[in-house]
Amino acid sequence: MDKIVNILNEETFIGEDGCRYLKVTTEIKTPRKTFLKGEISGKYRGLQIDENKFYNQLHFDFEIYEATVDCKHPDGFQTNEAFEVSSNNIFPKEKLPATLLVELAMQNNIFGINILEPIIYDFKVIRKLHQIEGDEVFGSFTAGITGFVFDYEISTHEEIVLIPELHKEVYPAPIPPIKKCECSDLSTGSVKRDGNYIQKEYFCKHHDDKVWGKRQYDAPVEKIGCWSMISGLLILIFGIIFVLAILPALIYIVPIIIFFIILNFFLPYLKWIFKILGILFLAFFIFVLVNSIFQVGNNYVPNVNNVDTQKEEKAEIIPIKSTDSSSVNGKQLIKRFRSWQDFDNKKYEGYYYVFQNDVYSSSRFKNSLAISQDNMSNYDKIIYNIKENDKSKLEGLYHLFDSIGKSNRLSRMKFAEMVVTFVQDIPYALILENDCNANLYNDKFIREYLSKPNSVCEGNQKFGINTPLEFLATLKGDCDSRTILLYTIFSRYDYDVAVLSSEIYGHSLIGINLPYEGLIYKYKNQNYVMWETTAIDFKPGQIPAEISNLNNWRISLKSK
Repeated sequence: MDKIVNILNEETFIGEDGCRYLKVTTEIKTPRKTFLKGEISGKYRGLQIDENKFYNQLHFDFEIYEATVDCKHPDGFQTNEAFEVSSNNIFPKEKLPATLLVELAMQNNIFGINILEPIIYDFKVIRKLHQIEGDEVFGSFTAGITGFVFDYEISTHEEIVLIPELHKEVYPAPIPPIKKCECSDLSTGSVKRDGNYIQKEYFCKHHDDKVWGKRQYDAPVEKIGCWSMISGLLILIFGIIFVLAILPALIYIVPIIIFFIILNFFLPYLKWIFKILGILFLAFFIFVLVNSIFQVGNNYVPNVNNVDTQKEEKAEIIPIKSTDSSSVNGKQLIKRFRSWQDFDNKKYEGYYYVFQNDVYSSSRFKNSLAISQDNMSNYDKIIYNIKENDKSKLEGLYHLFDSIGKSNRLSRMKFAEMVVTFVQDIPYALILENDCNANLYNDKFIREYLSKPNSVCEGNQKFGINTPLEFLATLKGDCDSRTILLYTIFSRYDYDVAVLSSEIYGHSLIGINLPYEGLIYKYKNQNYVMWETTAIDFKPGQIPAEISNLNNWRISLKSK
């Protein structure tokens, strides 16, 4: 085949001699045959065409339908020169297609190619893989092969052609470019004014021409008259006398007044400074805004501001002596006094107690739970088991609530508010499964919370949860420790309640089926008012906007 020439680009230009030239870029495709030699292995199939009964032999007409060529040596390729085949055992060409589609295996790579005019020799059948099924035969083979692959070798060529002299006058020799003026920063003294803008004239660096510089803003200096200065000073003097005579306690504001008067005097000269400060302030504001957007964590904890009184800081441990042989002799009580207010500022106070042995037993039970927290269902099982283990051991707290409810004749809703505000009044503490070391955690909220000087944390607690007994004994609990306690209490008093959990917000709330207003989590025919428990003054249904998407909440436990 002949070469194929394609014109890629034509470009005219004027040479240094003033003549017009044409630069032609062409692509040249030269046909190329790449001959290969290697081993071929593959599969064949065929139909029975004859049976020699005398020799008891079968004859088949078969074809190759799948093959792979393996060229193990670089000498197995050569260009435009066929390989010689010395074998007399040549596979019939009429049994082969004109082009043989095979996979080429070479240096651990496989390519799909068409081998043209293939010659297959030393054809060997793999007997173990030869099968006859009725009139059909299937099998595998190995053989030697040679043939070629056709493609084009591509190159580019550039050629410059002189356009005839007839066109020379149409395209005269180029005129040398005029050398531009470079400003020398040496002023000629000439000045142009346009309002508050000024433009100066300068000499050029390399020749005698002149050039006008850039327009610059020239802020006029505001002149202050003598009378204005005198009146300002008189006002200042009378102002100072008034402050000293009438408001001696506020004498410290005099320097501030003087500062602003002086600042107002120099304001025309400081405009550019205030412009820079304004730009810096705007940049800082944008930085803070972007930083706050990209550093919002998944965990939510409200801003807690309730702290224990000195009377409530330490628990009173009281040994119990009993002469009754059936009682648990030698047990110790953990007794605590609490004083808090509900949403109507009604004050409640009193003592509650838990048995110290029950607290230890609750901790051991929690640590013995062999449940991982790798999914939501397991988390629900954990808090259910903790609640079930502790629910019958809170009589010391139930006595306090029974007494308050009876003496104050509280309704169901007021009793619920009394119980929730009791828990809200207890200061927030972070409960962690590992040590309270900020460097151990990648979570943004945990690191920032532990870095605060007034942060309260209790570490090495399994599941990062304090059981109801542990919470009442230590007064340390975060969101789920509080909701488990409240769920246990409300279940005891036959309320319809639910533990609401959010893995997205990393938070837990109590939901209660009472006719409160506010945000409601609906489940079938039940309406659970969502109630925040980690900070004081959160009324039922008042949920912060950042955790108010109901699609991100679910029910972990439900009493009814």
